[in-house]
Amino acid sequence: MWIVRWTIVGFVMLVILGFALQNTATVDLKIWTWQSGNTPLYLVAYFAFAAGILVAALVAGINQVQQKVLLYRSRREIKRLKEELSRLRRVSLDEALLDDDDEQDESDPSSGAKQ
Repeated sequence: MWIVRWTIVGFVMLVILGFALQNTATVDLKIWTWQSGNTPLYLVAYFAFAAGILVAALVAGINQVQQKVLLYRSRREIKRLKEELSRLRRVSLDEALLDDDDEQDESDPSSGAKQ
């Protein structure tokens, strides 16, 4: 497997070297008030590529932090719901039935007249 990896790395390095050798023309860069001297075109392309990678990494990092926060909140909610389910399972069936009967007696006005 290492042979395949180094073959790919070597090929990419040859492509980069070929790009640099074919783009040796110089360009003048002017950004607002800053102006560079004669800069080789391949350096401009490399810096633009590196800037794009940095911006993409920043956006991906922010997204990853948001996903981790969402995951933490979801796990906390799952834990709370499991504890509530466990607590509800411990309630005996008789207590639940008695609570239902008490609620029905309070809501039915005719039940007090029969007693």
